[in-house]
Amino acid sequence: MSRIVQSHWLGKLFGSIFTRLLLVLILTGLCINMLVGGFFRHFYASQKALFQTNLTQYASYLVQDLGSPPNFERAQALSAELAIGIGYEGLESTWTTSEEIVSIDTYRKHVWRRHKANLVGEYHDHYFLLFNQGPDQFVFVIDEIDDTRQTLFVLGLLVLLTVVLGIAYWAIRRILHPIRWLNEGVQQISQGNLNHEVPARRVDELGDLARAFNAMTARIRHMLRSKEQLLLDVSHELRSPLTRVKVALEFMSKNKIRQNIHEDISEMETMIGEILENARLRSEHGHLEVQPVNLMDLIKQETEGLTCQAPGIDLQWLPQEVMLPLDTDRVCIVLKNILSNALKYSDAEKRSVKVTYESQNEFAVLHIRDFGAGIPPEELPYIFEPFYRVDKSRSKDTGGYGLGLNLCKTIMDAHHGKIEVESTLGEGTQVSLFFPKVLTASQ
Repeated sequence: MSRIVQSHWLGKLFGSIFTRLLLVLILTGLCINMLVGGFFRHFYASQKALFQTNLTQYASYLVQDLGSPPNFERAQALSAELAIGIGYEGLESTWTTSEEIVSIDTYRKHVWRRHKANLVGEYHDHYFLLFNQGPDQFVFVIDEIDDTRQTLFVLGLLVLLTVVLGIAYWAIRRILHPIRWLNEGVQQISQGNLNHEVPARRVDELGDLARAFNAMTARIRHMLRSKEQLLLDVSHELRSPLTRVKVALEFMSKNKIRQNIHEDISEMETMIGEILENARLRSEHGHLEVQPVNLMDLIKQETEGLTCQAPGIDLQWLPQEVMLPLDTDRVCIVLKNILSNALKYSDAEKRSVKVTYESQNEFAVLHIRDFGAGIPPEELPYIFEPFYRVDKSRSKDTGGYGLGLNLCKTIMDAHHGKIEVESTLGEGTQVSLFFPKVLTASQ
């Protein structure tokens, strides 16, 4: 289970457009930094080669200035004036202008470039040039190499580039932030919250999209309210003619036709009652009449009149008392609907309907399990919609008008609880009713 959750979390993380945008900017930053670093490295190498050429040319001038044989006093003066060390090895004498200068053979071991007959290298953080003038050999040692400034410059440039990319990412996230608002809005609408509106303060294309989204949800709300109002008005208008028909039936002789008409009228009255009850619960005046009630008493009350129906109801290990804040009449409607459906869709020759209780944190959960034919998986998401039935033939033998479960959901929502359905074809269906243990302020 943890692996599935982790995989889902990773998929959601790397599937985010903002994560992908961040990765693109990171890769872009790495490429830019590598290109800048490579450029400066190449530039530094080319400048070093130019420096070596100039150094060789300059050394030839110094050798000419020292004379032949080279004058030690003149070498000392040039060394002090130019801040370089000069070493000389010849047939007649050997001298150096600084005690830090070692033998020419030592410098030869650290040569990394040859320029014509001269050798250039680096030893103990000093550049040196080995210059041959016939049998005479000179070494010119330049003062200590200081690359700190160049290194800091390059590092500072790379840091600035990274900061610029970070600011660019922040700016892009801010520009694209309405996408998060729209995503949240879509989720809210998918959960049935049609009153949710996304912020539409922007004046760009994303702001236009947000305003179009809000206009769309407003239009949907208007259409649904118009539909509900029409259904409610029709239901009210049908009550009077149905009452007149019932009165007229009382003057008819008792026969099969009278009985069929009476049954049809009863079904229509039930449907109208469920429609009006739904409307009352959703209106601002349809508050619940909540009081502390023993849920177990309600279960026993509703099962007493159904025990004679096959395959029967089995109350398993129910506690004696579970006191909850409930609207008794409306919870009885839920229990009656769920238990009646469980018996209706159960095979009379199979196991009886099982009713169990479970306590879960803030909810008291009632499980009602039948062992009937089950509900196809593709039908489960729609079973709470009004007038929806799994049996598309809409036969009286397989159900009512498709309002029962919708009313049950409305009642459970009004209690700030919930109703869940699990079903497997050929094995049966379990309906779970979640009742809150504590009365909330909104109730």
